[in-house]
Amino acid sequence: MRINTAKHWVFVAIIAAAQPAQAVAVSDAIGDYVAGYNGSTAGDLDVVSASVSYDQATATFRLDSTFNVDIGSSPSGFYIWGFNRGGGTALFESNGLKNILFDSVVRLNNDGTGLVTLIAPSFSTTNLAPGSVTITGNHMVAEIASGLLPSTGFAPESFTWNLWPRDGAVSAGFTQISDFAPDTFNVGVQVVPLPNAAWLFGSMLGLMGLRRNRRASGR
Repeated sequence: MRINTAKHWVFVAIIAAAQPAQAVAVSDAIGDYVAGYNGSTAGDLDVVSASVSYDQATATFRLDSTFNVDIGSSPSGFYIWGFNRGGGTALFESNGLKNILFDSVVRLNNDGTGLVTLIAPSFSTTNLAPGSVTITGNHMVAEIASGLLPSTGFAPESFTWNLWPRDGAVSAGFTQISDFAPDTFNVGVQVVPLPNAAWLFGSMLGLMGLRRNRRASGR
């Protein structure tokens, strides 16, 4: 292999390694409303896909979700992300959902505001800072600092989650919930890894060595 070709592929690998990993979304069937749900079926409370990633470099969670139609089509709709930080319990067990565990929730509203509620070990609420939530059509993204979701036993990389939209026009309770994603269980946070600095440094040293050897052979 020519040295220039080798250098090219090393640079490609370095660039690829430095790119942030993209979370793989959980897909959810369209129109699979929860049995007994009494709210809007306009489509913006119908989850199409969802994912949660954790960026180790910034200690930030990214909550990413897509819905069947543009967000805001149901004026009283809002979105709840349940997190198990280590002390989660099955608060929907009486509704047949024993594997959805959570000890905190993040509420995202269709006006771009949000609220973090810690349920255990003690109850507290914190409003999200302006700009934390971005809505574009049927797509919503929220950035949550890990300090707002302190561990109750798990490292942030090991948190699990579930997403369930609600329609506030319906009386509070399970019949507000339009959908679950995933349908019956939690899924783990995906970690955005830090670039492997040692590998990158070693690759650069290797390139320098290739250049020196090439010059020496040309004398």
